[in-house]
Amino acid sequence: MKMRLIHWTLLLLAVASLSHCKRGSFKENQPPVTQLFLNEINRVGENRLNSTVFLSWFGSDPDGYVVGYEFSLDFETWTYTTRTDSVFRFSITAGNDTDDINFWIRAVDNLGARDPNPAFLKIPLRNTPPVATIDRGAAPADTVRIAATFRWRATDADGDHTITKVQIKANDGDWVDVPRNSNLFTIVLRKPYQTGVHEADIYIDNARVPHVQAFDKIRYNDTNRVYIRAFDIANSVSLVDTSEVFVMVPASSDFLVIGGQPSNIWDIYRPIIELVSTGYDYLDLIRNQGKYRPKFWNPTFRHVIAQYSRLFIFTDPTNYQNPVTGQSASLLVFMAPAIADFNNIGGKSLVTTTLTANADITAFSIAYPIDGLVISGGQARLTADSTIFSVQGTPQQYPAMKPQFVLTGLVPIVRSPDSEPFYRAQLTKLQGWQGDNLVGVRRRNGQGQVQQVFFGVNLHHFAMDGNHLQTLLHQILNNDFNW
Repeated sequence: MKMRLIHWTLLLLAVASLSHCKRGSFKENQPPVTQLFLNEINRVGENRLNSTVFLSWFGSDPDGYVVGYEFSLDFETWTYTTRTDSVFRFSITAGNDTDDINFWIRAVDNLGARDPNPAFLKIPLRNTPPVATIDRGAAPADTVRIAATFRWRATDADGDHTITKVQIKANDGDWVDVPRNSNLFTIVLRKPYQTGVHEADIYIDNARVPHVQAFDKIRYNDTNRVYIRAFDIANSVSLVDTSEVFVMVPASSDFLVIGGQPSNIWDIYRPIIELVSTGYDYLDLIRNQGKYRPKFWNPTFRHVIAQYSRLFIFTDPTNYQNPVTGQSASLLVFMAPAIADFNNIGGKSLVTTTLTANADITAFSIAYPIDGLVISGGQARLTADSTIFSVQGTPQQYPAMKPQFVLTGLVPIVRSPDSEPFYRAQLTKLQGWQGDNLVGVRRRNGQGQVQQVFFGVNLHHFAMDGNHLQTLLHQILNNDFNW
């Protein structure tokens, strides 16, 4: 009886308790709590942080779980993230050398509740000056003819976007603004050439027209240096970087000889060139292991040859590696884009080379008047008692010429559709070799004037056959190209 009374008492108490509860009520969601791993950063003066800062945080939720975070720099605009750390690159107010960044972050829970009291951190920043450098590995040699190209870079630890201005100058001249998004500039000497201090044009990257400003104090036929510096939004200026000393040599003639073979080959051509021309400049592309080859064929080489009206190029199929691009190719391939431009401005060129059956002439068609090579099994030779002979003009203009010794492994050429046959060879065909015997072609311009001559044999092999090579070079360089 006593136990039953206790049970009834407990039941009545439970009912009374329930009668005081509101039907359908539930406990409200509790918002999450956010913490930064750093509560404050006590740095002043030079110890302030640069604009790149690593921050980390975490959040907890008493009745659920955290799904993400929102951060803000003004307590108005919030950015959502699921990360618990990040590297921030803050922008320093333009014109300020130091700045304080306010950073808030708040957790968001699974029901969308946000921490009503976001974690806060004041971040003391200082501006880092930019850095501007000239690429020494891509710099021109100690002596350049007409054009010198420099590659440069400007960076800033606060973000490259904070760089507002890059300037270059030559010697003790005025500073010149250059576009921040470029990385090359080329100095090009101006005509008429003279010795002393003068202006020189600046070309940005591969531009076809000069920059609006020029270098005002380039020393022609003398030593020069160029300088570079950069500014950022705080108006901080980088240390000035300086190039090595280099000499700029102007053209002395409208005729340029380009050598791509050893000096003993030039020794054969030189006396003939001196007899058939009143003046010339010589550019040796293999001297000192190619020290004076352009590192930037475009634009450097293009600007160089544009200052001349006639070119004589002698070379061979040897491949060379460009130290800047890593590309490996023959000199004629490297030259091809610039020669194509040279053709477009009316330049005249005579090229003599030897081609091999496996030579890559893919790039030739844009610049030279040949369309392919004659490939065959066996071998084609030119014996010492055979000649190469012209199919144009008269023998007095274009004489037949004998080699000083047997030339083996000849690879005749296929002319381009806009060119004409010029010289053929009396070939000796061995072991089933067959094919055309064309070894020289020429291309005329729209007015019918001879603009390009291309030989697929090295003409220096024919220099010992009387004065015939001298006659041929005189006719081409002085008569055919005299327009």
